[in-house]
Amino acid sequence: MQSDRSDSSGPITKRVNSLPSDSDTRGKHRIQAELKRLEQEARLLEEELELLDKMENATAVCKEMLSNVDTRPDPLLPV
Repeated sequence: MQSDRSDSSGPITKRVNSLPSDSDTRGKHRIQAELKRLEQEARLLEEELELLDKMENATAVCKEMLSNVDTRPDPLLPV
């Protein structure tokens, strides 16, 4: 007959418990390094967004350039 109770000391539990403690510190360091990288990337993106907020609209610049080009005759076209 089979027993209905579960054995908590199965092969998976033994494998997890037998991991060396060094892997815990390396994993922790790896996670901290990834977190630091993500924080730096977020900070750079925030700075870029601030610069974009301060920039003049591209349409205004294009309109200004078109008005300057339209008022000057093309030197290569005959008059």
